Amino acid sequence: MPEKILIIQTAFLGDLILSTSFFHAVKMEHKESEIHVLVNLGTESVLDNNPDITKVWCLNKKKIKKNPFFFIQFIQKLRKENFDKVYSPHFSYRSSLISFFTKAPIRIGYKESGFSFLHTKLVQRPKQGPHEVEKLFSLLFEPYDFPMARERRPYLFPNTEDEISFVSKKSKFLKNETGYILIAPSSLWETKRMPEEKFVSVITQILRKRNETVILIGSKADIEIQNHIFRLMKTEPLEIKERERLLSLVGQTSLKELMVWIKNATAIVSNDSSPIHFASAFNTPTVMVYGATIPEFGYGSLSDKHRILEVKGLNCRPCGIHGGRICPEGHFRCMLDQNPVRIFEALEEVIKT
Repeated sequence: MPEKILIIQTAFLGDLILSTSFFHAVKMEHKESEIHVLVNLGTESVLDNNPDITKVWCLNKKKIKKNPFFFIQFIQKLRKENFDKVYSPHFSYRSSLISFFTKAPIRIGYKESGFSFLHTKLVQRPKQGPHEVEKLFSLLFEPYDFPMARERRPYLFPNTEDEISFVSKKSKFLKNETGYILIAPSSLWETKRMPEEKFVSVITQILRKRNETVILIGSKADIEIQNHIFRLMKTEPLEIKERERLLSLVGQTSLKELMVWIKNATAIVSNDSSPIHFASAFNTPTVMVYGATIPEFGYGSLSDKHRILEVKGLNCRPCGIHGGRICPEGHFRCMLDQNPVRIFEALEEVIKT
């Protein structure tokens, strides 16, 4: 019987994408094993076609919060799998409980996780310093054995249908063959979003000084951000042919379709959010704008060509691991002091290098 390993990662989408390098490392270390991955319902599509994974389990957090009986049922299903080992890169109390109730003889997690005493082996997870993938690798390797180069970057696998759909839509969508630059202006947390006015300034510089098409990306929840950008763009001094090169895919792509658009982009400009990690998977040149959070948290770009833009010298940064809804100091200087000219210059740098 092959060894059965469960990896619990029910965090945000970006965390899951980064964790795919860990899934790959576990598979390389346990080549004959079955690798099962537990994720938050709604994020699982980014794991489609992943050859490192035997089975994906989806946890419906909303459902189990409403009725704990469903959580018990879910645990019972997992226990029947008779896992030999559990890795818990997610450090919530719930993840530790899930790990414990599988009854796997080996359960590896972080010292800092909730209910960490339920694991059989604990690894320290520093809050700042190492990149997130290195924190993940610490569950499996000693630091001197950490994978390097390509094996640090995420592993995503668009299918043939998504690639064909991209080619078809691109030919209808784009009016020139000069490539395109993606702009990801949103984030789940408001204090991680650069104001739309700043993005408009960056977009205007691209349209006036470069030849690529500019495409906004985001989910359906970002429609208002898209609309605000388009309203602001109406007052920018642009020629008609320049305006025609601003398009939007906001709310129009699945996660897998978005993968392919990011994979084939000339470059991407984004806040500290999941598009950065999609770009890392495909080594897409990246400009990353930081506000409430800091690169030292370990979620920066892993693309070979990238630049980080942040306002330094603010004692209030970071104001939280994920940022927050409003600036606790009331001034939001971490984003309001961002320089769109410098962002554009950084974009030119990653494209040229």
